[in-house]
Amino acid sequence: MKRSLVDVNLWFALLVRQHQHHGLARKWFDSLAPAEAGLCRMVQLALIRLLANRAILGDHAISAAKAWALLEQLAGDERVEFLPEPVDLGAVFPSLLDYPVPTGKLVADAYLAAFAISGSLRLVTLDRGFRQYRGLQAEILGAR
Repeated sequence: MKRSLVDVNLWFALLVRQHQHHGLARKWFDSLAPAEAGLCRMVQLALIRLLANRAILGDHAISAAKAWALLEQLAGDERVEFLPEPVDLGAVFPSLLDYPVPTGKLVADAYLAAFAISGSLRLVTLDRGFRQYRGLQAEILGAR
């Protein structure tokens, strides 16, 4: 078993049945061993924001309280493990923020990459952009 930190996009696809990658996410999740899928606080917060966003989900959006309850239910699954921040995260994170063009868009990705690197975790995602981080062990689902 390889412990993983799971990106918000994959959890979102798993939780939203109408998402284009729901089937892929479901197949991945169904193949996991106990405690193989890691969930961190930042990803939890991002999921609550997305699940409660009518601009994204329209009539399928739910309240933040219901989103939290859904995440609590997910966290109760034996395949899911809550991961606290690794001790060395602060040493790794700044080195991943050096972009040639100023951008705030990649800060969350850099944080998740640093989290995975400093925690010796694989990052599981749908986002090919994670290929840019040296030292990151990424599993990009659906990538060719």
